[in-house]
Amino acid sequence: MEQIGSGRCVLIADDHPLFRVALRQVVETTLPGAAIAEASSLDEVEPIVGSDELELVLLDINMPGMNGFSGLVHLRNVFPSAPVIVVSADESIETIRQAMTLGAWGFIPKSMNGTEMAAAVAQVLAGEIFVPVDLAYDAPGEGVPGIDEEFRKGYAALTPQQRKVLEMLVLGKSNKVIAFEMGVVEGTVKSHVSAILRKLKVNSRTQAVLNAAKLMGRSRA
Repeated sequence: MEQIGSGRCVLIADDHPLFRVALRQVVETTLPGAAIAEASSLDEVEPIVGSDELELVLLDINMPGMNGFSGLVHLRNVFPSAPVIVVSADESIETIRQAMTLGAWGFIPKSMNGTEMAAAVAQVLAGEIFVPVDLAYDAPGEGVPGIDEEFRKGYAALTPQQRKVLEMLVLGKSNKVIAFEMGVVEGTVKSHVSAILRKLKVNSRTQAVLNAAKLMGRSRA
């Protein structure tokens, strides 16, 4: 195992050595000069990364120790500001939907070629969500009672930062608290909220929170 230092840090977590080599080439294409660490199990991740600020995580949800999606949830809690892209051979709609609902910023099928993967990584690094084109509108929340099509598509169009703000709103946090936790000024949070309401096509913060809570499978006290 190698430990990464300060600067631009990328973690590749996959138990297949040959695929890690392929992902390393993708990272070197999109982030030249970035420090790259590799892990073959969930247990190896934290000792490698330590407290460093990660710029990107490429994560195989089926590697040892992951226990389904619990590993993704754990990494999102430990490294909340790091974009996580799930890379998987399981390309089912349900798997992709679940990964995105639980906080992944992108989903790359292992059947994609290197050029396509590099484009997907670049899109996430630019602050956008990436899912395969044919699933772009198959957003989390399909079939959830009370969630209309416009809201579902609007949620799929939110950027990672906007999703993070919306999740904090669902948890009942104020703009001031959100700004503090995200390390931004309160005006930035207000701008995110305005963009969220516009994309979700709702008229109020309360409406956005109530529908988002249903979509995320949460209830508010």
